[in-house]
Amino acid sequence: MITKNIITLVLTAILFVGCNKKEENSPSQTAQTEQAQATNKKSRESANVQNEQKQKNEFDLQDTKGKSYHVIADYRGLIFDKFKGKVLVLDFFATWCPPCRAEIPHLINLQKKYKDKGVQFISILMERDRDNMEIEEFAKSYGFNYPIMNSSNNVLLSQALGGIQSLPTLVIFNRKGEYYAHFIGAIPEEMLAAKIDEVLSR
Repeated sequence: MITKNIITLVLTAILFVGCNKKEENSPSQTAQTEQAQATNKKSRESANVQNEQKQKNEFDLQDTKGKSYHVIADYRGLIFDKFKGKVLVLDFFATWCPPCRAEIPHLINLQKKYKDKGVQFISILMERDRDNMEIEEFAKSYGFNYPIMNSSNNVLLSQALGGIQSLPTLVIFNRKGEYYAHFIGAIPEEMLAAKIDEVLSR
């Protein structure tokens, strides 16, 4: 009987010691859980940063005069470092494209009209390996009053904006660099002026 009581006491003691150990380990397990949660949070944040970087394109463009422009293009829009706070009108064109050439005088007129209102036209040449001097001669023959980007990164810009399929293509961004509107093919000067007035009024 005494032996049974002793065995019962020993088993009870072991049972209590086990519970106590479990309680002693609880803070450690809590710390491990918190560490795992922190690791998961860092992983999620890292994944978000990577996703944002994938959506973001940052590069330099050069114009026909050799001037460099830093550009950031992502899902929100477009920023040219030298034209912050301006409404941008990008003209994707080629010198061999008849509608592109027909549209140039209208873009020149509109640049004159809106220059003091914070509007900047920029031509993006969609031709590879063209000599700057040759393109400068082309620009002089038309009387260009805005820059022409002649850079291998012009294609990157086109891709960042979803890919330019037809020429000419005009893309308008508001003062914050957010996409506003686009036109595929040559459009009447009055129609483009109306759209510029619209974005300036917002």
